Amino acid sequence: MVHLSLLLALSVAPATSTAITQDSAARRLEQRIDRFVQPYVASNNFTGVILVRHQGRVKLNKGYGMANYELGVINAAWTLFHIASVTKAFTAAAVLLLEERGKLGLDDSVSRHLPGYPNGNRIRIEHLLKHTAGVPNLGSGPDWAREERLPHTTEELVGLFKDLPLDFEPGSETRYSNSNYNLLTLIIEKVSGQSYESFLRKNIWTPLGLRSTTDGSDMTRLVPNRATGVEPAGIRDVRLPRFIDWSSRRGSGSLVTTALELDRFVEALYGGKLLQPGSLAKILAPGESFAYGWARGERFGRKVMRSAGRSPGYNASVERYQDDGTTVIVLTNSYSPVGQDSVFLAGIHAAVLGPAPEPPALLPVAVRQGSLTELAGQVSDAAGLLRPQCHPGADRPREPAGGRLVQRGPQYDLPGRTRAVSGSELLGGCELYPG
Repeated sequence: MVHLSLLLALSVAPATSTAITQDSAARRLEQRIDRFVQPYVASNNFTGVILVRHQGRVKLNKGYGMANYELGVINAAWTLFHIASVTKAFTAAAVLLLEERGKLGLDDSVSRHLPGYPNGNRIRIEHLLKHTAGVPNLGSGPDWAREERLPHTTEELVGLFKDLPLDFEPGSETRYSNSNYNLLTLIIEKVSGQSYESFLRKNIWTPLGLRSTTDGSDMTRLVPNRATGVEPAGIRDVRLPRFIDWSSRRGSGSLVTTALELDRFVEALYGGKLLQPGSLAKILAPGESFAYGWARGERFGRKVMRSAGRSPGYNASVERYQDDGTTVIVLTNSYSPVGQDSVFLAGIHAAVLGPAPEPPALLPVAVRQGSLTELAGQVSDAAGLLRPQCHPGADRPREPAGGRLVQRGPQYDLPGRTRAVSGSELLGGCELYPG
């Protein structure tokens, strides 16, 4: 475990920035974002890179916190991160490119390209893209804890779920499933005659100048400047997350890239430089559950396209405003839920578009041993999370009568930002930490 004093020293290490022309507006933007995120950085709730494209150019591309705690390496603008389910946006774009070239159709059945696939005559490629196929989600089965630690070819990965019964009739419901994009990845390989990575490199990455972007599925490959993922461990400490073999996420969550190269992809995608107008219209059309790798929503009354992902050690968030192309990218090498927390992201977006909210006071709340009575009643916290951390030998927190604490790994999440909590139900030498 990293010593507290050392961790605090590292967490406030100088941030690095690319040599982007800095006008006064860009400097003010950087100052607003710095002020808002600094409490998260200092408490090790955020470590990563934030990129902002505004008014047609990148105005911020800056690293915060540590890329590698063990070696004392700070995050920089060129640091690479696993982007988890943001990978799906690349996979969907690859499928649409194949459609444009007449290699497949979205109305094609899976059986047309994978003869003999169970229920393949009932599942259409469009079902997979829109999460309406009924394919069981790989990652929720009883054997997944073992399988995700092992290397898999794409066919072996699909073999883990292909013989399972469908969750529902294809096209009748919408339910998010990583398996849809694992199956699309296999179709891309069969139709193109290339590996998933080779097809993306030749048809997306190289044409767009994405020289660092890669597929992390090969666990033997060295990836220069890749950040090491961590997860929270107690109040301010971090530790390594559980091990996974990234081939278990091929096509659904396996890509590694920088914030700047991800921005180039987003600009090319929505700027009409990658896909034809008809293909882009399919992505922009109203849809549910991350169709084509994107969610459609609003922020501050403006329409946005969102892509997000979370895998052990990493979080990723991409949002693009449809009216003026403003893009905010947040990549983190921490499994802390703050990386996708609505309050944290809203604060960053507010800093981009106007005055930022006051930064939260992310400080431990010391309590008397054996009682949290003073915290009984309505409890609200800025990040939407309350994490009790108990000292060695103390009793563990119990489920309070007036709320519901759900254990998720090393932390306890309090669903909702305001819940009734009976403090006397939490016992032990614990601290309650909002973060």
